[in-house]
Amino acid sequence: MGYDFKEKTIDEFTAQLASKTSVPGGGGAAALVASVGVALSSMAAAFTVGKPRYAEVNADMERILSECEDLRREALMLMDRDAEAFEPMSQVYKMPKDTEEQRQAKASAMEACLKDAAAVPMELMELCCRGIELSHEVSRKGSEMLISDAGCSAAALQGALRSAYLNVLINTSSMKDRACAERIETRAEELYGRGTEQAEAVYEAVLERIKG
Repeated sequence: MGYDFKEKTIDEFTAQLASKTSVPGGGGAAALVASVGVALSSMAAAFTVGKPRYAEVNADMERILSECEDLRREALMLMDRDAEAFEPMSQVYKMPKDTEEQRQAKASAMEACLKDAAAVPMELMELCCRGIELSHEVSRKGSEMLISDAGCSAAALQGALRSAYLNVLINTSSMKDRACAERIETRAEELYGRGTEQAEAVYEAVLERIKG
């Protein structure tokens, strides 16, 4: 089944999110928040480009604009991919388990689905961490008039990162292949720690500058 959540209006998407349906869920919501987060950094960079006062960082802002646009589009694609990864899992739940052979087949299929389902939020975590790095750069080099937006970018991306982390763990916690699960969890924990620490630092630095 194909999904195209990015083509829905905000009202349509959030109404479907609020309804009694399996998708979209937390993963799709996190991807949407991530796209908003990088868009805020992009906006701050866009208002900096071409300003004589910030001429020395113009090339940096143009690079950030390009990368943020790539990340924004990728995050929107992950909204759909998260739902697509869940679809096979919903079918596995319906598989019969009357015989030992059926139970083994179902367990094997579920294991494959769990690995696929964990892969999408892992990608989102990587994206969020890069987005937070860009928000940090924008907060330091970008227009002072847009500094609050850089802080909002970091805050939104931290929220998306934390949500994606939960979605990784809910899948790895059910895996029978513990070695694989632990490899995924180790990388996820590393991204979570690094990303949340940097996002909080960006937010606090922006807050301090605004307060004067």
